[in-house]
Amino acid sequence: MLLAALLKTRRCQQGLTQAQLAAKLFVTTQAVSKWERGKAVPSIDNLLALSDLYNVSLDELVRGSAFFSKPYIVGRRLSFGRLLGLGLFWLVVCLIFTGFGYQPWWLFLMLYVGGLIVVVPVGINDYWVIQPATIEVHMYAASTLSKFRQIVCNRPKRQLIHYADLQRVTISYRRRQRLSPFDFNPDYFQLILTTNEQTYQLECAMKASDYLPQFVSYLQRQGVTVADPQQIVGLLVAGKSLYQHFHAGVQS
Repeated sequence: MLLAALLKTRRCQQGLTQAQLAAKLFVTTQAVSKWERGKAVPSIDNLLALSDLYNVSLDELVRGSAFFSKPYIVGRRLSFGRLLGLGLFWLVVCLIFTGFGYQPWWLFLMLYVGGLIVVVPVGINDYWVIQPATIEVHMYAASTLSKFRQIVCNRPKRQLIHYADLQRVTISYRRRQRLSPFDFNPDYFQLILTTNEQTYQLECAMKASDYLPQFVSYLQRQGVTVADPQQIVGLLVAGKSLYQHFHAGVQS
């Protein structure tokens, strides 16, 4: 998001008029107006004063989100702790189904091993890593057995996407059609990366406000065209809930 739009968003969040902000910074109202129209840029002293006034870091003020060091992982990387947690969860389920030893041991073993092949892949998802020069995507197979094998061997498919190869990046949010009141899966929130050879759809983590505004700014500085037709970055910067925004007026 442009600095001008960010400055206006922060001011509105504080409930200040341009005149009130100008009085606090000891500048003219015209100066504030020029900042918010992109006609001028605040001096470093004024940026520091705005940072203090809005109680945000300079990175959040001028880029929309706090600074993050690279590499930065989006999603959840496979770890021993996650595998152990899934294994213990299914162990408890199997014990309940088999009456805590009431059924034959071989039935318990079949249920446990067979269930692990299904449960573990469901609990492990793709993730991607923001690197200084590339986006590193770690993808698992669509087939349950193939995915389980990748998880056991800790060898997801790894794809490097160089920023120089990106033709376009599109931010997309789509509502999920929920056919059951027990469907708690999140909506589709993705970065769509387009290169000369392929299109990639990267899932954005729940806390997209922690990294997406600054990542968009970083991409733009690398010369990548970023399309945000739904103004999602602006909503994140303003602290709005994407779910509530895109479901407003939709009957449950």
